[in-house]
Amino acid sequence: MKRLASEPSASDSFLTRYPVRMIVIRVVAVSCLALFAFAVADESKSNSVTLTGAPGLTESSGLSFSMSDAACVWTHNDSGDRARLFCFDTRSGRLTGTCELTSAKSVDWEAMTGVPASTDEPAKLIVADCGDNNAVREHITLYRFAEPDPHAQTRLDLADYESLQVRFPNGAVDCEAVWYAPDENCTVLLAKGRLPIAAVFTVSDSSWTSADAAKRDALWENDSPRKSGRGPHPVTATQIATLALPMATGADRDARSGDVWIASYFQAFCFERGRHSSLQEQLGGVPRAVEMPRLRQVEAIAVDSGSRVWVTTEGSPALLHPLSTETPTQ
Repeated sequence: MKRLASEPSASDSFLTRYPVRMIVIRVVAVSCLALFAFAVADESKSNSVTLTGAPGLTESSGLSFSMSDAACVWTHNDSGDRARLFCFDTRSGRLTGTCELTSAKSVDWEAMTGVPASTDEPAKLIVADCGDNNAVREHITLYRFAEPDPHAQTRLDLADYESLQVRFPNGAVDCEAVWYAPDENCTVLLAKGRLPIAAVFTVSDSSWTSADAAKRDALWENDSPRKSGRGPHPVTATQIATLALPMATGADRDARSGDVWIASYFQAFCFERGRHSSLQEQLGGVPRAVEMPRLRQVEAIAVDSGSRVWVTTEGSPALLHPLSTETPTQ
Protein backbone atom coordinates (compact mmCIF):
# COMPACT_ATOMS: atom_id res chain seq x y z
CA MET A 1 0.00 0.00 0.00
CA LYS A 2 1.47 3.36 -1.03
CA ARG A 3 1.72 6.20 1.42
CA LEU A 4 -0.26 9.28 0.47
CA ALA A 5 1.80 12.38 -0.14
CA SER A 6 0.08 14.18 2.68
CA GLU A 7 0.77 11.38 5.21
CA PRO A 8 3.87 12.20 7.30
CA SER A 9 6.64 9.65 7.58
CA ALA A 10 7.79 8.29 10.94
CA SER A 11 10.80 10.61 10.90
CA ASP A 12 8.63 13.57 9.90
CA SER A 13 6.26 12.78 12.78
CA PHE A 14 9.16 12.56 15.25
CA LEU A 15 10.61 15.90 14.13
CA THR A 16 7.17 17.48 14.28
CA ARG A 17 6.70 16.40 17.87
CA TYR A 18 10.30 17.05 18.95
CA PRO A 19 11.93 19.90 17.00
CA VAL A 20 15.66 19.74 16.49
CA ARG A 21 16.19 22.60 18.92
CA MET A 22 14.45 20.69 21.73
CA ILE A 23 16.46 17.56 21.00
CA VAL A 24 19.72 19.51 21.18
CA ILE A 25 18.65 21.13 24.46
CA ARG A 26 17.84 17.75 25.98
CA VAL A 27 21.13 16.22 24.84
CA VAL A 28 23.04 19.16 26.30
CA ALA A 29 21.09 18.87 29.56
CA VAL A 30 21.88 15.16 29.88
CA SER A 31 25.54 15.85 29.11
CA CYS A 32 25.65 18.56 31.78
CA LEU A 33 24.14 16.20 34.34
CA ALA A 34 26.73 13.55 33.48
CA LEU A 35 29.55 16.08 33.79
CA PHE A 36 28.10 17.22 37.12
CA ALA A 37 28.09 13.62 38.37
CA PHE A 38 31.73 13.20 37.37
CA ALA A 39 32.56 16.52 39.02
CA VAL A 40 30.94 15.39 42.26
CA ALA A 41 32.90 12.15 42.13
CA ASP A 42 36.14 14.03 41.48
CA GLU A 43 35.32 16.44 44.31
CA SER A 44 34.79 13.46 46.63
CA LYS A 45 38.16 12.03 45.67
CA SER A 46 39.84 15.40 46.15
CA ASN A 47 39.04 15.17 49.86
CA SER A 48 40.49 11.67 50.13
CA VAL A 49 43.84 10.61 51.53
CA THR A 50 45.59 7.95 49.44
CA LEU A 51 47.08 5.20 51.61
CA THR A 52 50.59 4.50 50.32
CA GLY A 53 53.53 2.26 51.12
CA ALA A 54 51.53 -0.96 51.47
CA PRO A 55 50.97 -2.62 48.08
CA GLY A 56 49.73 -5.65 50.00
CA LEU A 57 46.65 -3.72 51.12
CA THR A 58 44.19 -4.46 48.33
CA GLU A 59 40.84 -4.70 50.10
CA SER A 60 40.54 -2.50 53.19
CA SER A 61 37.82 -4.20 55.19
CA GLY A 62 38.27 -3.11 58.82
CA LEU A 63 39.23 0.27 60.26
CA SER A 64 40.09 1.58 63.72
CA PHE A 65 41.89 4.71 64.87
CA SER A 66 44.96 4.34 67.04
CA MET A 67 44.43 5.12 70.72
CA SER A 68 48.09 5.99 71.25
CA ASP A 69 48.47 8.33 68.25
CA ALA A 70 45.27 10.04 67.12
CA ALA A 71 46.84 10.81 63.73
CA CYS A 72 47.18 7.12 62.86
CA VAL A 73 44.61 4.57 61.73
CA TRP A 74 44.76 0.76 61.55
CA THR A 75 43.24 -1.33 58.77
CA HIS A 76 43.43 -4.86 57.37
CA ASN A 77 42.55 -6.84 54.26
CA ASP A 78 39.51 -8.96 53.63
CA SER A 79 39.88 -12.71 53.01
CA GLY A 80 42.92 -14.06 51.21
CA ASP A 81 45.66 -12.30 53.17
CA ARG A 82 47.84 -13.20 56.13
CA ALA A 83 46.78 -12.31 59.65
CA ARG A 84 48.21 -8.80 59.63
CA LEU A 85 47.36 -5.13 60.13
CA PHE A 86 48.59 -1.95 58.45
CA CYS A 87 48.83 1.46 60.12
CA PHE A 88 48.81 4.79 58.26
CA ASP A 89 49.25 8.48 58.98
CA THR A 90 45.87 10.08 58.29
CA ARG A 91 47.47 13.34 57.12
CA SER A 92 50.01 12.04 54.60
CA GLY A 93 48.57 8.58 53.95
CA ARG A 94 51.99 7.02 54.47
CA LEU A 95 52.45 3.62 56.06
CA THR A 96 53.72 4.01 59.64
CA GLY A 97 53.64 0.47 60.98
CA THR A 98 52.45 -3.11 60.64
CA CYS A 99 51.44 -5.91 62.96
CA GLU A 100 51.37 -9.63 62.19
CA LEU A 101 49.67 -12.26 64.35
CA THR A 102 51.75 -15.41 64.00
CA SER A 103 49.79 -18.68 64.12
CA ALA A 104 46.48 -16.82 63.80
CA LYS A 105 44.06 -17.73 61.03
CA SER A 106 42.61 -15.30 58.54
CA VAL A 107 39.58 -17.03 57.05
CA ASP A 108 37.63 -13.84 56.38
CA TRP A 109 38.73 -10.85 58.44
CA GLU A 110 35.94 -8.29 58.09
CA ALA A 111 36.14 -5.83 60.97
CA MET A 112 38.18 -4.42 63.81
CA THR A 113 37.54 -2.13 66.75
CA GLY A 114 39.35 -0.45 69.62
CA VAL A 115 38.94 -1.10 73.34
CA PRO A 116 39.88 1.97 75.44
CA ALA A 117 42.42 1.63 78.22
CA SER A 118 41.19 1.12 81.78
CA THR A 119 42.90 1.58 85.14
CA ASP A 120 44.48 -1.87 84.97
CA GLU A 121 44.43 -2.71 81.26
CA PRO A 122 46.09 -1.07 78.23
CA ALA A 123 44.18 -0.01 75.14
CA LYS A 124 43.45 -3.03 72.98
CA LEU A 125 42.39 -3.91 69.46
CA ILE A 126 39.86 -6.57 68.52
CA VAL A 127 39.99 -8.10 65.04
CA ALA A 128 36.96 -10.09 63.92
CA ASP A 129 37.35 -13.07 61.60
CA CYS A 130 33.59 -13.04 61.10
CA GLY A 131 32.80 -13.00 57.38
CA ASP A 132 30.53 -15.83 56.22
CA ASN A 133 28.93 -15.05 52.85
CA ASN A 134 27.31 -18.47 52.57
CA ALA A 135 26.38 -18.74 56.27
CA VAL A 136 28.15 -22.07 56.78
CA ARG A 137 30.68 -21.42 59.56
CA GLU A 138 30.08 -23.20 62.87
CA HIS A 139 31.72 -20.32 64.68
CA ILE A 140 33.68 -17.13 64.09
CA THR A 141 36.85 -15.98 65.88
CA LEU A 142 37.70 -12.75 67.65
CA TYR A 143 41.34 -11.80 68.33
CA ARG A 144 42.20 -9.35 71.11
CA PHE A 145 45.58 -7.85 72.00
CA ALA A 146 47.22 -4.71 73.36
CA GLU A 147 47.47 -2.08 70.64
CA PRO A 148 50.91 -2.33 69.03
CA ASP A 149 53.13 0.69 68.45
CA PRO A 150 51.62 2.37 65.36
CA HIS A 151 55.13 3.41 64.30
CA ALA A 152 56.77 -0.02 64.40
CA GLN A 153 56.78 -3.39 62.68
CA THR A 154 55.37 -5.80 65.26
CA ARG A 155 55.04 -9.57 65.37
CA LEU A 156 52.71 -11.06 67.96
CA ASP A 157 53.35 -14.63 69.05
CA LEU A 158 50.60 -16.93 70.27
CA ALA A 159 51.15 -15.82 73.86
CA ASP A 160 50.71 -12.15 72.90
CA TYR A 161 47.08 -12.27 71.83
CA GLU A 162 43.81 -13.82 72.95
CA SER A 163 41.37 -15.64 70.70
CA LEU A 164 37.69 -16.27 71.31
CA GLN A 165 35.44 -18.54 69.28
CA VAL A 166 31.87 -17.30 69.01
CA ARG A 167 28.74 -18.96 67.66
CA PHE A 168 25.41 -17.32 66.97
CA PRO A 169 22.30 -18.58 68.79
CA ASN A 170 20.23 -19.41 65.71
CA GLY A 171 22.88 -20.68 63.33
CA ALA A 172 25.55 -19.19 61.08
CA VAL A 173 25.45 -15.46 60.36
CA ASP A 174 27.38 -13.31 57.89
CA CYS A 175 28.86 -10.41 59.85
CA GLU A 176 31.00 -7.46 58.72
CA ALA A 177 30.22 -4.80 61.36
CA VAL A 178 31.74 -4.88 64.85
CA TRP A 179 32.24 -2.29 67.57
CA TYR A 180 33.06 -2.19 71.27
CA ALA A 181 30.55 -0.86 73.83
CA PRO A 182 32.46 0.23 76.97
CA ASP A 183 29.35 1.09 78.95
CA GLU A 184 28.08 -2.47 78.54
CA ASN A 185 31.56 -4.09 78.61
CA CYS A 186 30.91 -6.09 75.47
CA THR A 187 31.77 -6.51 71.81
CA VAL A 188 28.85 -5.89 69.46
CA LEU A 189 28.35 -7.91 66.26
CA LEU A 190 25.91 -6.79 63.57
CA ALA A 191 24.63 -9.23 60.96
CA LYS A 192 24.84 -8.34 57.27
CA GLY A 193 21.27 -9.10 56.26
CA ARG A 194 20.39 -9.22 52.58
CA LEU A 195 16.88 -8.20 53.51
CA PRO A 196 16.53 -4.87 55.37
CA ILE A 197 16.80 -6.75 58.67
CA ALA A 198 19.99 -6.95 60.73
CA ALA A 199 20.29 -8.81 64.03
CA VAL A 200 22.48 -7.30 66.76
CA PHE A 201 24.50 -9.61 69.04
CA THR A 202 26.79 -8.99 72.01
CA VAL A 203 29.71 -10.92 73.50
CA SER A 204 30.49 -10.05 77.11
CA ASP A 205 34.03 -9.24 78.20
CA SER A 206 33.71 -12.02 80.77
CA SER A 207 33.75 -14.53 77.91
CA TRP A 208 37.42 -13.82 77.37
CA THR A 209 38.35 -14.97 80.88
CA SER A 210 37.63 -18.67 80.35
CA ALA A 211 39.18 -18.58 76.89
CA ASP A 212 42.38 -17.05 78.25
CA ALA A 213 42.56 -19.60 81.08
CA ALA A 214 42.34 -22.53 78.67
CA LYS A 215 45.01 -20.97 76.47
CA ARG A 216 47.37 -20.48 79.44
CA ASP A 217 46.91 -24.12 80.45
CA ALA A 218 47.83 -25.26 76.96
CA LEU A 219 50.86 -22.99 76.79
CA TRP A 220 51.98 -24.26 80.20
CA GLU A 221 52.18 -27.70 78.62
CA ASN A 222 54.41 -26.18 75.92
CA ASP A 223 51.80 -26.83 73.26
CA SER A 224 49.30 -24.77 71.31
CA PRO A 225 45.57 -24.94 72.09
CA ARG A 226 44.94 -26.09 68.54
CA LYS A 227 47.28 -29.07 68.86
CA SER A 228 46.42 -30.04 72.42
CA GLY A 229 42.69 -29.90 71.87
CA ARG A 230 42.36 -27.94 75.10
CA GLY A 231 41.13 -24.77 73.49
CA PRO A 232 37.86 -23.40 74.89
CA HIS A 233 34.48 -24.28 73.47
CA PRO A 234 32.79 -21.49 71.50
CA VAL A 235 30.72 -19.05 73.51
CA THR A 236 27.24 -18.16 72.30
CA ALA A 237 26.53 -14.53 71.46
CA THR A 238 23.39 -12.91 72.83
CA GLN A 239 20.93 -11.24 70.48
CA ILE A 240 19.74 -7.91 71.89
CA ALA A 241 18.00 -6.20 68.97
CA THR A 242 16.95 -6.33 65.33
CA LEU A 243 17.49 -3.30 63.09
CA ALA A 244 15.74 -2.39 59.84
CA LEU A 245 19.03 -1.97 57.96
CA PRO A 246 20.18 -3.67 54.75
CA MET A 247 23.72 -4.90 54.04
CA ALA A 248 25.63 -3.48 57.01
CA THR A 249 29.32 -3.49 56.05
CA GLY A 250 30.97 -1.72 58.98
CA ALA A 251 30.38 0.04 62.28
CA ASP A 252 32.08 2.09 64.98
CA ARG A 253 31.28 4.00 68.15
CA ASP A 254 32.14 7.65 68.73
CA ALA A 255 34.15 7.63 71.96
CA ARG A 256 33.19 11.22 72.76
CA SER A 257 29.43 11.16 72.19
CA GLY A 258 28.63 7.46 72.39
CA ASP A 259 26.92 7.63 68.99
CA VAL A 260 27.04 4.44 66.91
CA TRP A 261 27.77 4.71 63.18
CA ILE A 262 26.80 1.87 60.84
CA ALA A 263 27.85 1.77 57.18
CA SER A 264 26.03 0.20 54.25
CA TYR A 265 26.93 0.41 50.57
CA PHE A 266 24.97 3.60 49.91
CA GLN A 267 24.38 5.25 53.29
CA ALA A 268 25.75 5.54 56.80
CA PHE A 269 23.39 5.56 59.78
CA CYS A 270 23.99 7.31 63.09
CA PHE A 271 22.23 6.02 66.21
CA GLU A 272 22.70 8.87 68.67
CA ARG A 273 23.35 7.99 72.29
CA GLY A 274 21.55 11.04 73.66
CA ARG A 275 19.85 10.21 76.94
CA HIS A 276 19.36 6.54 76.18
CA SER A 277 20.26 4.48 79.22
CA SER A 278 21.38 1.36 77.36
CA LEU A 279 22.71 0.19 74.02
CA GLN A 280 19.49 -1.70 73.36
CA GLU A 281 17.46 1.45 73.93
CA GLN A 282 19.84 3.49 71.78
CA LEU A 283 19.53 1.11 68.84
CA GLY A 284 15.76 1.26 69.19
CA GLY A 285 15.78 4.92 68.15
CA VAL A 286 15.41 6.32 64.65
CA PRO A 287 18.86 6.74 63.03
CA ARG A 288 20.06 9.72 61.06
CA ALA A 289 21.01 8.76 57.50
CA VAL A 290 24.00 10.23 55.65
CA GLU A 291 24.80 9.59 51.98
CA MET A 292 28.00 7.75 51.20
CA PRO A 293 30.54 9.53 48.95
CA ARG A 294 30.84 8.52 45.29
CA LEU A 295 33.82 6.25 45.70
CA ARG A 296 34.75 2.65 45.01
CA GLN A 297 33.08 0.07 47.22
CA VAL A 298 33.13 1.27 50.83
CA GLU A 299 33.14 -1.38 53.55
CA ALA A 300 34.96 0.09 56.56
CA ILE A 301 34.01 3.02 58.80
CA ALA A 302 35.65 4.53 61.89
CA VAL A 303 35.31 7.61 64.09
CA ASP A 304 38.42 9.54 65.15
CA SER A 305 39.08 11.20 68.52
CA GLY A 306 37.53 14.43 67.25
CA SER A 307 34.22 12.73 66.30
CA ARG A 308 35.01 12.90 62.59
CA VAL A 309 33.74 9.91 60.62
CA TRP A 310 35.95 8.25 57.99
CA VAL A 311 35.54 5.45 55.45
CA THR A 312 37.98 3.49 53.30
CA THR A 313 37.60 2.06 49.82
CA GLU A 314 38.48 -1.34 48.49
CA GLY A 315 41.11 -1.62 45.77
CA SER A 316 44.73 -0.53 45.59
CA PRO A 317 45.66 2.05 46.58
CA ALA A 318 42.94 2.42 49.18
CA LEU A 319 41.44 5.83 49.88
CA LEU A 320 40.71 7.21 53.35
CA HIS A 321 37.81 9.64 53.06
CA PRO A 322 36.06 11.92 55.58
CA LEU A 323 32.30 11.53 55.66
CA SER A 324 30.17 14.66 55.48
CA THR A 325 27.91 14.15 58.49
CA GLU A 326 26.14 17.50 58.58
CA THR A 327 22.38 17.37 58.19
CA PRO A 328 21.41 19.35 55.06
CA THR A 329 19.14 22.36 55.58
CA GLN A 330 15.65 22.16 54.14
